[in-house]
Amino acid sequence: MKKVVNSLIQGGLELLFPPKCLYCSVHLGHGEDHGFLCRSCSKEIEYISSPLCVSCGVGFYDWNGKDHLCGECLKQRPDYQVARAVAVYGPVVQYLLHRLKYSGDSAVLPTIERIAGKVDQNLFATSDLIIPVPLHKKRLRQRGLNQSLILARLFFPGDRDKIDYTLLLRAEDTIPQTSLDGEKRRKNLRGAFKVPEPARIKNKSICLVDDVLTTGTTVSECSRTLIRAGAREVKVLTFTRA
Repeated sequence: MKKVVNSLIQGGLELLFPPKCLYCSVHLGHGEDHGFLCRSCSKEIEYISSPLCVSCGVGFYDWNGKDHLCGECLKQRPDYQVARAVAVYGPVVQYLLHRLKYSGDSAVLPTIERIAGKVDQNLFATSDLIIPVPLHKKRLRQRGLNQSLILARLFFPGDRDKIDYTLLLRAEDTIPQTSLDGEKRRKNLRGAFKVPEPARIKNKSICLVDDVLTTGTTVSECSRTLIRAGAREVKVLTFTRA
């Protein structure tokens, strides 16, 4: 009986206040629940799947091809073992992340959770620890949240005991990476991260979680720091990649 009443109440609320698409604000039709995105905007999200680089995870345009190393990874393998991202950094995904990161808008979480649920977790099933890319304490105070920690919890809802944000810290309040490019990004992050208790990650397989993979500079520097501190391997999982 209680379920019936709740269903009637929910139906009444939707009639009075019909839900809108988070991105384009069009009213969602009856039964149109795509994580609070309309069908059109849901289709705009480009999920990353094979064929892709077996190392950095960048997608290839030859849909009939097989997974293989990309040109960049052939030249120099990254410091992490593998990296994977759920979706391409398109307008809809970017909008959702910006609302979370810069506005602290929890209304986007069900939609982000639904997108995050598309990840193939098999690659990360053997990870001993899940570590979100840290924010400097100054920036954390400004934002009030670490989006990478939130994403880690959405990616791995059944492995909360593996998630630990104290194992990797951001020691330097560096210039935002978005304002830099190339070598300047790498120089900006050198020595920016530290592992306060190396014994806790020694010989561990680590899943490093971040929101966006652009040039890979941030996750590479984090991976180097973790490996130098004794981690056995680092696998990277990001919500999206440019």
